[in-house]
Amino acid sequence: MRKIGVALTALLVLTGCGQNAGEGGLKDAMAAVSGEGPAAAYFEYGEPAWWRDLGVKPGADQARRWLPASVSGLGSLATAAAALPETTGMTPTAGTRAISIGVPPQQAFRFDGDVDADAVRKKLAALGAKPREMGGHDGLSFSPGDEIDLSRAIVPGVTNQLNQVVVTDSLVATASAPDPLTSVLGGETTLADKPAYAAMAACLGDVAAATIMTPSPPSGTVTLYGVGLRRPADLNDRPVNVICVLPAASATADVERALTIRLTPTGSMRDGGTYGKHAPEIAHDRVTSDDHTVLRAVLTLNDTTNALFANQMLARGDLQTLTKP
Repeated sequence: MRKIGVALTALLVLTGCGQNAGEGGLKDAMAAVSGEGPAAAYFEYGEPAWWRDLGVKPGADQARRWLPASVSGLGSLATAAAALPETTGMTPTAGTRAISIGVPPQQAFRFDGDVDADAVRKKLAALGAKPREMGGHDGLSFSPGDEIDLSRAIVPGVTNQLNQVVVTDSLVATASAPDPLTSVLGGETTLADKPAYAAMAACLGDVAAATIMTPSPPSGTVTLYGVGLRRPADLNDRPVNVICVLPAASATADVERALTIRLTPTGSMRDGGTYGKHAPEIAHDRVTSDDHTVLRAVLTLNDTTNALFANQMLARGDLQTLTKP
């Protein structure tokens, strides 16, 4: 992918003018994928363009703490991002936005921005990909289904995430199988059309990195979890994380009580001290959207904590523990 151009200009105008909560970046990204299928289980979003504009890049000392956020949305391809351009022609970190949906084996990835589509096609064809129509889209595929060829090492850390590829002048979409690939390219009903997910977007607000997922295993008390990183104005800002929890209607009071009692600066982090060690300021409130009540915690982090601290909490299962009545 090449430079951003008009799309980034429009994005920066939106964010500079104080876009409405959940509109623009995150909500538009949710409207770009199907609401039926893998995105409903897991949706990860990032804005490489935003972080590039702030000067976040490897080797920049002042930007180091923000580097994890700059690859948000790449999912399991994040560790391979540096190797992808030379081998495949794909440069996800040079796009305007990045989206990953689903959990293995139903994963898919999408990178929007200016793309040298011919270069991507030529490199993939040289690696052995064949032209194939997938869900009405012309693409390339290393195999027709979701088979994994462990002898094919496209880049280190990539197995079958690039098995199916659709590339145009404005996006690259990849997946292990045709169905999740079709889902990441959109659908009649999008994720943004589903009231619960729209409420989650409204709760997260103006974020440049976000993850929304269902509990695994399913919970009878919580429907959705969401975490996000609000846009910093500059690299010297303290990171602000947003945690959003959509409880089952019958469990709202119990989940809210558990979250507000446990997730405080003095709340225990098991053997790791208190949350105040990482987030000296934690504020709780509620966001109501289309008859859904989402519980929100806003964490202002200290100067050394990972900017994606809330994402770490979600990945470790800490949020699930905090919200258990």
